[in-house]
Amino acid sequence: MTFDSVSLITKAMICEGKGKPLVLNEITLPPMKETMVECDVLYCGLCHTDIHMRDNDWGISNYPMVAGHEGVGRVRHVGSSVKTLQVGDVVGITWIRDSCASCKYCLQGRENVCERGYQGTYLGLAAGPWGTQQTNEYGGCFSQVTRIEEKFAFKLPEGLPMEVACPLLCGGGTVFEAVVNHVECGTRVAVASIGGLGTAAIKFAKSFGAHVTALSRGDAKKEKCLGVGADEYAGCLGDPDAMAKLAGKFDIIIDTSPVNADVAPFMAMLKFNGTYCRVGIPPATDMTFSFDYIPLIFSQKKISGSVVTGTTNMARMLQLAKDELKTYKDTDDWTTEVVPFEQVNEAMAKLSSGQNGNTYRYLLKW
Repeated sequence: MTFDSVSLITKAMICEGKGKPLVLNEITLPPMKETMVECDVLYCGLCHTDIHMRDNDWGISNYPMVAGHEGVGRVRHVGSSVKTLQVGDVVGITWIRDSCASCKYCLQGRENVCERGYQGTYLGLAAGPWGTQQTNEYGGCFSQVTRIEEKFAFKLPEGLPMEVACPLLCGGGTVFEAVVNHVECGTRVAVASIGGLGTAAIKFAKSFGAHVTALSRGDAKKEKCLGVGADEYAGCLGDPDAMAKLAGKFDIIIDTSPVNADVAPFMAMLKFNGTYCRVGIPPATDMTFSFDYIPLIFSQKKISGSVVTGTTNMARMLQLAKDELKTYKDTDDWTTEVVPFEQVNEAMAKLSSGQNGNTYRYLLKW
């Protein structure tokens, strides 16, 4: 019997049911495949997605659940077929743990749009094509030890701080995908709803040479947005008259809000041939929107979605963050707070209520 075929008992923060607090307990990881690496989890970013999954907001959660998909770990064992990683490497672990590896998108490193559906890091059967392998039994990075396919363990550029790397592994990748697909030098970009995702979107769009306007409610976040690189700020969200004043101004709007809203005011803010790109996911009970065909067709505007990113853009994004580290580091106004895993429930409560002050993201540490 090789090490690869042995199950492993480790400790993890587990959610036993919808809306229940996470508890520390032992789990058994399934036998490791020869194509996997085993990692000691060092840190894991806390993402709103983990809260949505805890509460089954999207109707795709399976329990018991070990969440966590913005993890950084140190490789402590490699499967017999692993070629690119070795013991001691520090790697990032994201929302995707596997894909078909044979469709045209996977062959391009765009596993996030795998034609058969990628395998989510801790998704199970309730997630349909994104959980068919039942690998939520491996769980995510709210575990002291995790096992992951080599291809989806991203070796981090040396010198990239954990507080920068972790939030990029999901939230950063989600908006980076949208920026790569829609933004080039000179593009007029609007980023709507400024939290962790919105802040990253501003920074990435600026790195691509865009003119960026931050859209939020009121002026509370104006100085913060300008401080991280936005060229302009408009506290117009929720105010139809204020949004109407921005008619025809943008090539692309990246909407990071997790709350459903009327898309018509956003579509009016686009230039002809512009794109409204939604990356924030509302609850399953409030997913529906509508828009009229005539203004869509005659202005050739587009409504699109984007979620996470594949291996090609993930590697590109992490290197960009390392190369332009000054841009992506925390600032006085946007900081990452490190908390022990034992305080994950308290951190979740603060994040979901918005009572986290200047915190950009929470970073959980074993």
